[in-house]
Amino acid sequence: MRVDEFDAKPGIPAPRHLPIDGYEHLPQVAIEARVDSLDRDQVEALLHYETEHTARTPVLRLLTRRLRDLRADAESEDTPGGYGPPPRRTIPGADAP
Repeated sequence: MRVDEFDAKPGIPAPRHLPIDGYEHLPQVAIEARVDSLDRDQVEALLHYETEHTARTPVLRLLTRRLRDLRADAESEDTPGGYGPPPRRTIPGADAP
């Protein structure tokens, strides 16, 4: 068994289970290049891991910003746009017999 299998706390993903291979050794620039392709669950896993391990402030900000963007996108998909129902199309004289 690998050492990283034993040092992971319960609920915190082990490095081998992170969505980016070799994440624990990557610099911020490399993480930044990859984070836009991740979904919400993957970003949350990285954020949780980063918080409990190296806690690099720039990386935490990057992951938090990405998670906020993903949540905002999900909320905007759930709600219709505008301030009310869509306008009715009316044609002058269309109601006349």
